Amino acid sequence: MPRPLFLALLSLVVTPIVLLGWLSASAARQSEIAAKETLAALLSTQLVEAQKSVHDVFRSYADQLDRAFELDPGRTSPEIALESRLRQLRRSNPIVRQGFIIGLDGDLVFPTELDLSGRAGAEVAATLSGILDSRPQFRPVAGTDYGNATSGLQYQAIQVKGGQPPVEQKSQATTAASEQPAQWQQWYMGDGAQVLYWRALPSGPTVGVLLERSRWMSDLIAALPDDDVVAAQTSESGERTLNGKTLSVPRLGSVRLVDEAKRSIYRWGDVAAFDQEPLTVLELDEPLPSWQLQMFVDPALTPGSSLLSLYLSLAGIGILLLLVGVYVLTSVRRQIVEARSRVTFAGQVSHELRTPLTNIRLYTELAELDLAKLAGTTRPDAASSGDTKADESVHSLASRLQVIDHEGRRLQRLVSGVLEMIRPSGKRAGVRRQQTELCPLLTQIAHQFEPSFETAGLTLNIECQVDVPVMIDPDVFELVLVNLLSNVEKYVPSGGRCLVECELMETDRDETNSSMLVVTVSDDGPGIGRRHRKRVFEPFERLDDSISAPSGTGIGLTISKRAATRHGGDLELLAASSIGGAAFRLTLAIDDALLTTTSTGTKR
Repeated sequence: MPRPLFLALLSLVVTPIVLLGWLSASAARQSEIAAKETLAALLSTQLVEAQKSVHDVFRSYADQLDRAFELDPGRTSPEIALESRLRQLRRSNPIVRQGFIIGLDGDLVFPTELDLSGRAGAEVAATLSGILDSRPQFRPVAGTDYGNATSGLQYQAIQVKGGQPPVEQKSQATTAASEQPAQWQQWYMGDGAQVLYWRALPSGPTVGVLLERSRWMSDLIAALPDDDVVAAQTSESGERTLNGKTLSVPRLGSVRLVDEAKRSIYRWGDVAAFDQEPLTVLELDEPLPSWQLQMFVDPALTPGSSLLSLYLSLAGIGILLLLVGVYVLTSVRRQIVEARSRVTFAGQVSHELRTPLTNIRLYTELAELDLAKLAGTTRPDAASSGDTKADESVHSLASRLQVIDHEGRRLQRLVSGVLEMIRPSGKRAGVRRQQTELCPLLTQIAHQFEPSFETAGLTLNIECQVDVPVMIDPDVFELVLVNLLSNVEKYVPSGGRCLVECELMETDRDETNSSMLVVTVSDDGPGIGRRHRKRVFEPFERLDDSISAPSGTGIGLTISKRAATRHGGDLELLAASSIGGAAFRLTLAIDDALLTTTSTGTKR
C-alpha cells in the first residue's frame, strides 16, 4: 500500500473517532456532574440538619453566658461583680476556660497575671494581645444617657477586620442583656481553633469568654446523630424539596465533621463510604466557619457513566470506517493497476507500431524512386503528363504514394506522441542527441505541411539563423515543431500567416550548456486569451469543445512541453506575437564545446 494512501486512510479513520470520543466523553462527564449535583441537592438537607444541631449547641452556650452576665442594676462597680462571676463560672461550668473584661476605656480589666498562672493560663497569656486586638468592637447607640449608669448603655456591633458578623439575636421577651449585641470570635491557639463569646453589657464593660475546646467538641459529638440512629432512619422516608417540588427520599449517605485542618472530628453512617470523595460539602456558620460537614454516599448509589459501552461503540465505528476505507482504497488501487495496465499496453502497441510504420515509409520512398525511374524523371511529381494512359497511371500512382507517405508520417507522429504521454513526467532518459543540420531539418518539416497549408490558404515562412550543426535529438525537435504547426493549420483562418524563427542565444549560466537553441513559432490568428494561458499545456484540455471546433485530442501541447523538458529545455506561450496572433517559444540546451568543435573541424 502506498504510504500517502495509508496515511490518508489512517487519518480518515482516526480523526472522526477521536472527535466523536472526545464529544461523547465530555457529554458523559457533564451528565455525571449534573446527576451528582441533583443527588447532592436531595441529600443536602441531612447536612443542614446537622448544621442546625451544631448551631443549637453554641446557642445554648450563649444563653447560659447571657444569664450569667445579668447583674443587679443597683451595683456601683460592675467590673468587680463580673470578675467574681467569671471566676465562679470557671469553677462551676466546664465550658468556660477563661473570661475577659474590657472596660469602657478599652483597657483589659480581667484577667490579671495571677489569674493566668499555670500551664493553661500561660497558653492564654501568650496569645492574649492577639485575641484582644482582633476582638469584635462595640459602640454605644446614639442618644444613650451615658451619665446614668443604672439606666443601662446600648451598643452596636462594629464589623472590623478579623471579626465576625453578630450572632442571631433572641426575641424581645428575653432579658435586658440579650438586647445588647453579641458576637462570636474564632481564634487559633494550641491544638486548633478556639471559640470566644463576646457581649457588650448595659452596665458599660464588654465581657468575653474563651470556651473549652474539648468540652464543646464533646457536646457537638453528643448532639450529632450516631450510627444507631442512622440505621433506624435508613428505612424511613423523609420529604425533600428540589426546585419547588416535594420529593420522598429515603435517608441515605454518611456524614463526616472535619476541622480547619480537614481532620476528621466525628462521623456517622456507612464506614466504607468514607473512602470515596465527598459528594457535597457544607461550610458551617459562626462560630466555626472553617469547619465542614461532608456528605458521602455508597459508590453504588453515586451516578456514574461507564465508558466501556462508549469505547465499544467507538471501536465498532472505527472498524466500520476502516472497512469502508479499505474497500475504497482497494477499489482505487485496482483502478490504478488497470490504468497502468492500459498505459503499458498502449506503450507496447506503440512500440510495435513503430516498426511497420518505418517499413511503410521506407517502401513508400522506394516505390516513389522506382516510379520516377519508370517515368524517366528524378521526382514522381515531375512525371510526364502526356495524353497516354501510361503517363496518367504513373502520375496517379505518384500522387497516391505521396498520400501514403504523408499519412504514414502523421501516424508516426501520433505514435511518438503516445509514447511521450506515457513516459514519466520530467524524465530525461531516452534523448538521442546527434549532430543535426537545423536549417535543412526545418525545411524538411515545412515541406511536410506545404500541401495542407496550401489547401488551407496559409503562408509558412522560415527564418533560420543557425549555420552550424547542433547536438540535439531531431525526433524531439520534429515532434514539437509538427505539433505547433498542426495547431496553426487547425486554428488560423484562411489567408493567415505563420512565421518560424530559429537562432542560437547565449546565456549567463555557469554551466556546461551555456547556449540555448531558441525556436519561435508565431501566427496572425485569433490568439489565446489571457484566462486560457495556464490551461493550454494541461492534458486533454481544449479551449473549444463545440461540434464546429477542429478535431483533436487536447494532448499536442502537453506532449510537446514534456518532450522539451525531457530534452533539458522548455516550451512556453509568449504574451504577445510579433505578427499579432499566438506565439510559442521552444528552448533546447546546446553544448558550446560541440559547437566549437563543429565549427573548427575539417570538412568531410
